[in-house]
Amino acid sequence: MRRGTILEGRPLGTALLYVMIGILPLYLTSAQVLSLDADLGFGVAQLGLASALHFGIAALAAHPVGSLIQRRDATFGLRTGAGLAALAGVVAVSATRWWEILAVTALGGLANAFMQVATNVVLAQDAAYHRQGLSFGAKQGAVPLAGAMSGLLLPSVGVALGWRWPFAIAAAAAAASMVVAPRVRNAPTEVAPAARGRLSPALVWMAVGGTFGGAAGNSLSLFVVPTAVQAGLSQAAAGLFLAVSSVLVFTTRLGAGWFADRRRSTGHREMITLLTFGAGACIALATAGTASTFTIAMPLAMMGSWGWPGLIYFTVVRIHPEATARASGIILAGNLTGTLVGPLVVGLLAARSLYSQAWTMVAFLSAAAAAAMAFSLRSHSRSSIAPIPEPARSES
Repeated sequence: MRRGTILEGRPLGTALLYVMIGILPLYLTSAQVLSLDADLGFGVAQLGLASALHFGIAALAAHPVGSLIQRRDATFGLRTGAGLAALAGVVAVSATRWWEILAVTALGGLANAFMQVATNVVLAQDAAYHRQGLSFGAKQGAVPLAGAMSGLLLPSVGVALGWRWPFAIAAAAAAASMVVAPRVRNAPTEVAPAARGRLSPALVWMAVGGTFGGAAGNSLSLFVVPTAVQAGLSQAAAGLFLAVSSVLVFTTRLGAGWFADRRRSTGHREMITLLTFGAGACIALATAGTASTFTIAMPLAMMGSWGWPGLIYFTVVRIHPEATARASGIILAGNLTGTLVGPLVVGLLAARSLYSQAWTMVAFLSAAAAAAMAFSLRSHSRSSIAPIPEPARSES
């Protein structure tokens, strides 16, 4: 890599920064929904629509964005994603009608697609090969970190100066990140011309698993607080419980990646183990009859059913090093589709206070994801792909 910006040679720092910038427009909207409602009439109902729009656009864009970055390079993806995030902030600052905030989250969804795919390439090409699992786990942990940043900006800036200022700060940071984006080239394509453009069965099954797993994990995370209150916890205790559970999920993602590094694994078996464990914990959650039982079952369910996302991108790098961007786009499309659809389905049950049935559904989704990952592992094991050697590093 050429020397130049402060992010050159810092792949993990690059991934954390740009993933956070890509998701901030949505999280700032969520954190400031009360102020947006008072000023523009953008309330909770509109927030649900905005969230669906964000993830829906990200899911639709993921595959073509992956192909585009594969043809260009990760630097182009980082700069484009940062530009879109900056534009989202500008739109928010100048908004005078509630529907303009929908444009903010839509632009954020497109930025998120660029950031996720581009940072996968950054870690695939530049992170130390023997700790890529840990790096991908940390990268996926940037999403809850962005939520924490939104929470900090709310009392320190949003309440004191107005809701537009956090968006202005985020836009300025995104614009600055366009300038400091490091130069990262894609890996050279080494497959035969006839094989290019083909999807391996292992990748297809993994995309299916990511769809089911995304539906399970996001459903759990969104309905922790109302379920906790129904189980007997106070609203304040439920919020604290959500924070603790989220920290455990972040720790699980790091630990799973570290374990995959230690075992020199493709990541398949670790995902299967986590998702199977999560399915069992969801069954226990569905039958939990007391607050104490719930406080044990819910964190275990979240750790299992929502602790694998870092591994799935690590696995893409391991089984498709010749087309990391394109393969990542396919996986991201499936994952985000599940993230969007799962809460809608589970939410219909939760809205009727049918939480036992809701968590049974999540258990089924986790089990289906584990089965799809098992089929992916089987397909990969049967292929003629040779073990992936550690890539040579070169200065450029």
